[in-house]
Parts: sequence; C-alpha cells; structure tokens
Amino acid sequence: MNIKQLRYVTAILSTGSFSSAAACEGVSVQAVSKAMSELEGEVGDALFIRTSSGVTPTPLGEAFGARADKVLTEFDALERFVHTRPRSAGATGRFVVGFCAPEFPGVQRFCALIKTVTARALGCETDVLLTDAKTCVDELKAGRFRALITLGPVKGEGIVCGRLGTMMPMVIMAADNPLAEKAELTIEDISTRPVLLYPGYEHFNDSVCRAYASRGMTSELVEVTSPEGFAEFIHGKQGLSLAVGGEFLSAYDGCVMRPIAAKDRMPVPICLSSLSGADVSYLELSRALAKMKILF
Repeated sequence: MNIKQLRYVTAILSTGSFSSAAACEGVSVQAVSKAMSELEGEVGDALFIRTSSGVTPTPLGEAFGARADKVLTEFDALERFVHTRPRSAGATGRFVVGFCAPEFPGVQRFCALIKTVTARALGCETDVLLTDAKTCVDELKAGRFRALITLGPVKGEGIVCGRLGTMMPMVIMAADNPLAEKAELTIEDISTRPVLLYPGYEHFNDSVCRAYASRGMTSELVEVTSPEGFAEFIHGKQGLSLAVGGEFLSAYDGCVMRPIAAKDRMPVPICLSSLSGADVSYLELSRALAKMKILF
C-alpha cells in the first residue's frame, strides 16, 4: 500500500470513474487500473464495482476511502510544511504564479480564483499575475514567478512541466451570428467562419486554435491585435473566438458563448511549469483545483 494508491482511491470516489481520476492525478487510466488491482489484491476484496458507465464503491471501498482521505490530509499538511517553509532568514514564503492566457473579459476574476485555491492548497501567501508566451519563460527563469500556469505545455531547457487538469473550450460569437441559434457547435459549423488568433499567446493558439485545425477545422485563422479589431472581427466579419474557462469569464458586449459538440470536444491541458529543482508540487494544486470543479 502506498500514497499514490490512496490518492487514486479518493480521486475515483470524487469523480466516479477511473478515467477522470487519472486526468486529475496526471497519469494514464492504465496506471490507475493497475494500482487499484494491486491494492484490491493486497486488501483481499473489491473496493469498486466496475461497469461500462463508470465505477461505484463497495461498502469496503467507501470505508477505505474515508480513512484514506484522513491519511492524505495529514500527508498534505506535511508536504505543505516541506514545500513552503522559509529557505533563509530573508525568505517570505510568497508564491507568485504567472498565468499565461489572453486577456479575455473577466480573466482577472479567474486569476483571483486560482490565487485563492493555490493559497489554500499550498498554505502560503499567493499572487497570480497575467503574462504572455513571449516573456513568461524568461520571467520564470529571472525569478519573477515561482511557477507558470499555461494552456498547453511549456518547453525549454531546465523547465519541469506537469499537467494540472483540463478545461473545455467554448466558442464566442456575436449574438446576431447565425451560429448563435445552435445550442452547440460542431467542427463543421465552426469551419464556416474565420477564427481569431491571439498574437503573443502561442501556447493558447497551439493548444486550442491550431489543435482544432489539425482535427479538421478549415476556418481561416486571423490575428487580431486590438480591442477595436476584436469587435470588428466578431461583429463586422461574424468571426469566432475560441475561449477556455468560459464559465468563469464575463459576458462580452453583444456576444454569446456556445459549447463545442461532444463528438468534436478536445480537452485543453492546463499545465504548471517550474524550474528544475524548484520546490513546487503540482499534484497538490491539481487536486485542489479538481475538487473545486475548476479543472477536470
């Protein structure tokens, strides 16, 4: 029996499936399934009943999960102590995170939400500041940030990147756009209109816009560099903007948001990156964000 198995048990109980638990913990479904089989072998009885629609805990699984949760609470407290204790007399313990994402309306509210969750998860004073893909890695290496949250992985020498979870993109359009009459949009629907690119946010463009293009979206990808250009693109040209975290964003003036149809939906990985050797544990933050239904 080990701490990973306990984490998988509590993740399965909170999400209701092995696949969702695997996404929360940043591992494969096979890893979770193997760990549960080994744990059940050690316990000597089933913890979960597996069906085609998901899993349900046995009475033993419920009781085991309640005890595992208590153990993990104590373990997480110990982990926070290790990771957030001052390293020197002048250390403040403040945890500053860079959030690399376009400045959608309401994105500061999303930053505030992440700040609150991070502070609770890590047990230290936290700031979450907006940054862009052109400067975020340099700012991380220069020490402005202890970590980066990005849409998609960050690559670079000396960078360690872990997946916090995923979010589903939505489509922003003018309220009078003919596509606004639909409850959800397919790739075929989206392909009838141009799609906006955000200059300076290549993590977003690569992980969302170009990812859908590789999936079969044939829309023209258009860079827009100003609020005025955005308004003209959305209202004048009846273009579309793909956004992540739509449920946390403010409404755009004269616009509506629509989800992407389940058959075409592509989860966008939300990643936490830090310098190699830094005392940053992404698993604890991932669990906190998942529990608050911010990430999946």
